[in-house]
Amino acid sequence: MKSLFLLTVFFTISSLQGQKLVKKAFIDARTESIQIDSKYCYKVNLGTASTSEVRVVASIEGEYSKDLLINIENQGTTALISAGFQPNFTNPNDKLSAHKVISIELDITLPEYKDVSIYGTNSTVLAEGKYKSLKIKLSDGTCRLKNITETVEVDTQKGDIFLAANNGEIMAKSIYGTVDNGTIPLGENQYILNTVEGNIYLKKTK
Repeated sequence: MKSLFLLTVFFTISSLQGQKLVKKAFIDARTESIQIDSKYCYKVNLGTASTSEVRVVASIEGEYSKDLLINIENQGTTALISAGFQPNFTNPNDKLSAHKVISIELDITLPEYKDVSIYGTNSTVLAEGKYKSLKIKLSDGTCRLKNITETVEVDTQKGDIFLAANNGEIMAKSIYGTVDNGTIPLGENQYILNTVEGNIYLKKTK
């Protein structure tokens, strides 16, 4: 697996409350898709900008903050982003360990109009911006979408899905939950929203 970036800016901000890591990378022009692994994250804030740069900010609180690690790598035409812990980190078997495993918050800014995928379990994902396609797959995590273009597909097990959009073609289905059919005019953007036990809420933006 080769390194993705040509130039990296990487620094750490520490405080009494915790630690914040910032990592920037200029991706190759051949990169078509970006995959984000959020299994260790309780929250992911995702957006886009008119740039060729990937910017990831990871925050963590607690005694394990020094073990926080951000990975930005590539595999062919796909960029891989994840946050976790140093390879030599051993999570002690105590009552707080489960909380500490998912105590990372990510703020990610990506280049516009890429194929982007996010995979997580308990992560709450807040996304906005311009994508060629955006796919989000969660278990218990909540997904909030705001003014996203062009195609979005969300699947959750128990997590609720919130969509705020000016217009779009919407296909929303919850097997055991409810779908709040807010009035969103028909438009070119496509939203495919599916959940097993969660609820789906639709809202028109101004």
